[in-house]
Amino acid sequence: MKAIAAALARLSKFALTVGLGTVVGLVAIPIITNVVGSGLWAILALVQSMATLFGVVVAFGWGTVGPSMVATLRAEKRPQLFADSLITRSYLYLLTAPIMGLVMMALQPAHAAFVFLASLTYLLPFLGASWYFIGEAKPTRLFLADAIPQLAGTVTGLFVLTYTRDLTYMVLTQLLFGLFAVALSAVLVLRSASSTLTWDFSIRGSWSRMQLQRHGVITAATGSLYVNLPILAVTVLIPSHLDVYAFADRLFRYGAVAFSPVLQFIQGWIPEGGLKDQKHRIRRAAQAAPLLGVAGGLALALLGPFAAQVLVKDPIPFGSSLSIPIGVAFAAVALSQVLGLACLVAIGQARELARSTLIGAVAGAPMIVVGAVSLGVVGVAWAVAISEALVAGYQLLVLRRHMSKRA
Repeated sequence: MKAIAAALARLSKFALTVGLGTVVGLVAIPIITNVVGSGLWAILALVQSMATLFGVVVAFGWGTVGPSMVATLRAEKRPQLFADSLITRSYLYLLTAPIMGLVMMALQPAHAAFVFLASLTYLLPFLGASWYFIGEAKPTRLFLADAIPQLAGTVTGLFVLTYTRDLTYMVLTQLLFGLFAVALSAVLVLRSASSTLTWDFSIRGSWSRMQLQRHGVITAATGSLYVNLPILAVTVLIPSHLDVYAFADRLFRYGAVAFSPVLQFIQGWIPEGGLKDQKHRIRRAAQAAPLLGVAGGLALALLGPFAAQVLVKDPIPFGSSLSIPIGVAFAAVALSQVLGLACLVAIGQARELARSTLIGAVAGAPMIVVGAVSLGVVGVAWAVAISEALVAGYQLLVLRRHMSKRA
């Protein structure tokens, strides 16, 4: 009974972190669209989406398999893992941020300075320690050192926006708070070291660490590619519908964010029980994931059109034809995140996890382009849903095969 109570308490703390972030993000939509319009808000959403794609390079696998790595390490070795990753990820940020800025300037030349600044801002969280706090199963640290500064930056930025009527100042405010969040998280982790840390700033050392993360980064890169390719395809092929698909993309992502406390809890819960309980916990996680995914998917499908009317001040044509495939995509993602990031990583099958996302990217990329050209944003949404279902299906087959061998 005590174990169940402790598990629920930990899950509720993860949920609090994500819940506040989701609420603030949703509240921001009507404020921003009311001040600067849905067109400029859609450009902001585009930069945020592209940041998750370029952020894969900055995080370089630690954001994907890092929680499981931390959970399986002895406590005294964890700070060194973070220190090594921080050096490598800092180099990658300095390389990636200007490249992303230039790409965004090419996509939105009329807002060049704004999208460049926004690129620097929304890549910063990938230097943070959220994955580390998840792995050590300490949601309070995640909330206080990572989430609160980021949320404070968004809330303060919204006040700045309403006063200045300029979205650039809002993003600049978020950049300053983001720097503080990264610094605070790093200090908190590094000061917890029980022994002297080794600082290897050599390029060769960072390259070696990156080699060890290859399966994690392949997983993150291919997954992020087919998650972000849709909004990029809409931007290039049907730019007049960017605001509509930007909202669909936000809805999908906020759904995934809302599900993340469950994933974060499971990522720490499976290895926490040791090898003797691993099989039992994996089975329970795999059984619960489809139920949670379907419930969330139904909510998105049914409530999506209503949410568009409430949150977006400029009327956009967002109906059930878009909300249904978004709901299907969410259900598939919820299942694949638990099966892949929690279950397959726990049993040492990171290679199969990478392979599953590669399958989704290879199948999804052409479907997204064809869908955009033939059916518009609805075709793009269904392409995403189908590709996500393929990923989940493959992971389920791999997990069932592995578990049957251990029976």
